[in-house]
Amino acid sequence: MMEYSAGFTSEGWFQNEINIVLPLKIAGLSRSEILERIIEHNSFQLRSESSIKKRFQMVYRRSETFNLELSKLYIDGSRLDQKALLLYSYLKCYRLPYEFFNEVILYNYHNNKPSIQIIDVEFFIERKEGQSGKVAGFRPETKKRLKSSIVMFFRESGMLQEEKADTFLINPLHISKNLKNYAKDYDPLLYLLSELR
Repeated sequence: MMEYSAGFTSEGWFQNEINIVLPLKIAGLSRSEILERIIEHNSFQLRSESSIKKRFQMVYRRSETFNLELSKLYIDGSRLDQKALLLYSYLKCYRLPYEFFNEVILYNYHNNKPSIQIIDVEFFIERKEGQSGKVAGFRPETKKRLKSSIVMFFRESGMLQEEKADTFLINPLHISKNLKNYAKDYDPLLYLLSELR
């Protein structure tokens, strides 16, 4: 099982960056060759080499959650397919958002509560503090960022839609038939994102 980490609080949606990295991976370039090319062309449009390297580390880690088939489905996919796969890559990399999906979003959806409230996020973090010394040891400002980062990714993907200031409606993700067929046969998590059952 993945370790608990607050690393995702510095993650962004990174769609443009994933769009740059995946074709280079499919073309057979190594990790270091891809990084070299991105630095050379400043493909991420960042000001310093150190910030490019830092972002590349996160983006490459997320790209590693895609096998060759998923990489191709991402590149050829619709905007909605890409959003679903970006959320998928995030959940595959980080334990807290993954558990939030299972323990709060799915739980509410299956129990006829098709929404979540900010208080649900707060209760979830409190529960994790009781289960993990590592989470309990996060600084207060880190815990605050955890809450907003978790919600941000589900909102970006379209799974959570703001209904009012503290309430979000839960929606299964709309994905193409191609991606859904692949998910149904090979990837239960990805299938779950589109079905929520």
